[in-house]
Amino acid sequence: MASRLEREFDSAIGKLVQSRVHGIKSVIWTKGGAAPTFTKKKVSRSIENLQNVVSEALLGSKEVKRILREDFDYKRQWHSKRGKGWGLAAKKQHFKTWYEANITTKNCVYAIWQKKNCLYIGRTLNGKGRPTAYFEKHWFGKATRVDVFAFDRKRDVPRFECLLTHRHDPSYSRMKPSSKKYYSRCTICDARHSVKSQVKAFFRLK
Repeated sequence: MASRLEREFDSAIGKLVQSRVHGIKSVIWTKGGAAPTFTKKKVSRSIENLQNVVSEALLGSKEVKRILREDFDYKRQWHSKRGKGWGLAAKKQHFKTWYEANITTKNCVYAIWQKKNCLYIGRTLNGKGRPTAYFEKHWFGKATRVDVFAFDRKRDVPRFECLLTHRHDPSYSRMKPSSKKYYSRCTICDARHSVKSQVKAFFRLK
């Protein structure tokens, strides 16, 4: 039996096909009601729906779960509400001291949380772009925790950041797909790109 996600995927494709072939079918068979419109907006909306189904399916795969569970060297947590002093400057200094004492690699992925709501996911490569830069953001006052995933090999960092972003959908950060050839690829970003290019090629509009 087809899974829920397979049914959703087939249904989204089916609706596009029905809209596309309505004109051909109406030459022979009389169709009641208004003809369905077939526009770039409809195709774009369908592409987004298909991409979301693909993302959900891959997030549930054993390989993606394994990467998010195992593909880092160690993980550390910093809690902003537990004896870190008063005010932004004090918390920032405490985090900087904690980071230097606990994170021994130059390559990291970090997730900033407000309880169970993910606010931001970012990365540090070669020691650049540390999370302290985000203490100045207007939303950081809501933060309750920072998770830091440390990597000895930087080639795996962008993929992990992408997958973590797909999983938690942070409020204030965007996707940064792996781009350099020697970086590990994000399977979800690749799948979403494939869906978009193939649907556009199949349902091409002027």
